[in-house]
Parts: sequence; C-alpha cells; structure tokens
Amino acid sequence: MATRQTAEAKIAAIQDKGNNTAQEVRDVLTEILNYTENLPFPQNPGVDFFHYWTDKNPVFDQMQNALHYSIKGIKGQYLNFTFRLEIRKTNNNATSNMSNNVFIFPFQQQDLKILEYLKTITTFDAPNVRFFIPFTISTGETLIDYPLSTSIFFSEKGIVFDFNNTYYIKNGSELGIATGFAVSSVTFHYPNFYLGKV
Repeated sequence: MATRQTAEAKIAAIQDKGNNTAQEVRDVLTEILNYTENLPFPQNPGVDFFHYWTDKNPVFDQMQNALHYSIKGIKGQYLNFTFRLEIRKTNNNATSNMSNNVFIFPFQQQDLKILEYLKTITTFDAPNVRFFIPFTISTGETLIDYPLSTSIFFSEKGIVFDFNNTYYIKNGSELGIATGFAVSSVTFHYPNFYLGKV
C-alpha cells in the first residue's frame, strides 16, 4: 500500500535535468494517486448538518406576499439563508418614514424542527442585524434595481423581514419598500460578543 513516505521517495528520485522517462513520471503520479486514495475520509460524528427549503411551493404572509427559502447550515455554528421575496402588497398603515413595514412569513409545517437549530445560532425576535439586499421594482416596461436595507430575523412565528427605519443615502434617493422582489443570500453566525443596540 502506498504511503506518504513511498510517494515522497519517488518524487525525490525525479531528476532535475529532464532525463525522466514517461514511465518514471507515471510511476510517481500513480504512487501519489494510490496514496491519496488510501487516506480515509475524516469522520465527523459530532457535526449535525441541516437543510430546510420550500422547494416549488412558497410560504405566504397575511397579505399574500410570497417567500421561497432555503436554510442550511451546521447546528450551533452557522446557517445560510437564501431566499426569493416577492412583495405583492404593502401594509396600508405603512408610512413614508418606513414604519409598519414588517413582513412575517411562517415556516412550512414540516420545517418546524428548524427552530431548534435556529435558536443555537441566531437571536430570536430581535432585529439586531441589518442587511442590504438587492430589490427590483417595475415601472411599466422598466425594471429598477436598488439596494434596500432590512433586518432579517427569526421568531416562533417564522421569518421576519423588517424594513422599518431604512438607511437612506445622503441625498435621500434610496427608495423604500414597494411591490417588487428580491433574491439574495445571507449568512448568520452567532459570536460570543453582544449584538444589541449601541
């Protein structure tokens, strides 16, 4: 059986001046291949991977806005949240200073087990982390893309997108939430330092 030592010995035997036959080169490459194939794949009995997704069926909030999601990660370490958010209707009570712009999407019934994973990685019911996501709206025949800031967090009720208190660009040109859609991916990792308000 090939070992690291036998592979290194064959590599050391290669001559520097280019006087190596094709057979000698093949022997070295074969020895390296045999060695790597003999290495056992590391076992990770303590790693708990998870993946929950909506597949072809989105979930809906109370206003029939739609969310496709894929949430995957390692228990107690991190999670990746990839989503397609479609805003079809905004809150009638929403104001120009971006209040009452919170959208809550339930988890699929079969995905409720994800709560035990989320609680070890993220803070619940708290808009502590903000993200800029690309948001696309249609104005007739034209599509407009712009960055929109949101807090994304989780609760027992589901996935929360909080568009309140949007960060405005200095000249005030950033648009607020409107009917449109966003496709993005964000990662959560809960460090040991405090993520509360400063």
